[in-house]
Amino acid sequence: MKHSDVAMAIVFIVATAVADARSAEPKGLRFLEPSKDTGSSQAVIVDPVALAHTAQVLPLDAQGQLVGKEDPAAQIDRVLDNLSAALKEARSGFDRAVKINVYVRRAELVPAVQKAMARRFAGDVKPAVAFVEGMLPHVEALVAMDAVGTVEKADGDDVKRLRAPSLPGQRHGSHVAILPAGPHVYVSGQAGKGDDVLKATRQTMEELRATLKHLALDEARIVQLKAFLNPMSAAGEVEKEIAKSFGDQPVPPIVFVEWKYELPIEIELIAAGRPPKEKPGEPIEFLTPPGVEPSPVYSRVARINHGKIVYVSGLVGKTANKADAQLTEIYASLNQLLAKAGSDSKHLVKATYYVVDEEVTARLQDVRLKTYDPRRPPAASKAKVPGVGFEGKTVSVDMIVVVPR
Repeated sequence: MKHSDVAMAIVFIVATAVADARSAEPKGLRFLEPSKDTGSSQAVIVDPVALAHTAQVLPLDAQGQLVGKEDPAAQIDRVLDNLSAALKEARSGFDRAVKINVYVRRAELVPAVQKAMARRFAGDVKPAVAFVEGMLPHVEALVAMDAVGTVEKADGDDVKRLRAPSLPGQRHGSHVAILPAGPHVYVSGQAGKGDDVLKATRQTMEELRATLKHLALDEARIVQLKAFLNPMSAAGEVEKEIAKSFGDQPVPPIVFVEWKYELPIEIELIAAGRPPKEKPGEPIEFLTPPGVEPSPVYSRVARINHGKIVYVSGLVGKTANKADAQLTEIYASLNQLLAKAGSDSKHLVKATYYVVDEEVTARLQDVRLKTYDPRRPPAASKAKVPGVGFEGKTVSVDMIVVVPR
């Protein structure tokens, strides 16, 4: 064989290997209704493995300076770079991404985000994606994101909180945390009382700690905190107040969402459970701490004991703009995805509802009463927000589900 032929053969083999690596679907992941145009899937089914949960990342450089002022494309690319760096710190990455939450300042930024994600996720891996509009923790930021990805290797059952050297942030803050494989809990948003946002934050953290204590857990098991906040300008001070509650411990990854309620803050969390002495029969347990009235439309705590997890993209109405019609289309889409995943409405674990006005809030309450088993509704947070990322839409439903064995 001629040297030129050998060289061409080597080039072909290498190119094929690279292409295969780029497009190979990781073991333990299944993508439902993937789209090459948006770089996302309608849902992603994940085997029970360790998961990396990032903090909300902004378009900032290592010194905390904004990149791409008034330049959406530059900001989006920087956020994706930062998100990738956070995941890699936990031995995850875009080749293992299963869910990305996107926060945009304006709805017209969504197509640019989808275009950038289509480039980054050109292979088989296409995460579920949810959008919401609102102010961000940096006043000039146009976009922010947080992500969930599977972890290549994770030892032990302790939560690991990590910092990425290339990313900015407070000294005790974490850019990513590893949720070990096994039981874990979703605690619905809680809101402590207080005369101002910092007192309310302090009280909320105390109440969350009490909920964890009821579950025989403590703050070392927290993987991520999500704060729904008004006003967003208080994010920096709220972050410092949250950090105080952890003392010398690394602070878990934090996400901020602007909401339009008068209540200054509500905080939800994800925490690692502990392996049970005996294997529970039910894949999900729906729990109510003492002294709290149960609700037929949401659970205070949902605990996953076993089973595959399904991350569903944020669902909006496909064609409708009226509240009733939007919700009809959303829950029809959800039921179709549940059927494809091998699950059902009795195995909904965690819901985030983004609503824009009071009409859709009232209709959502009716739909949940008719749809959910009142003995096992998902843990949930409902936030009134400036927008859900799509013109004319006033509600988005973001869901986590379990596939029963």
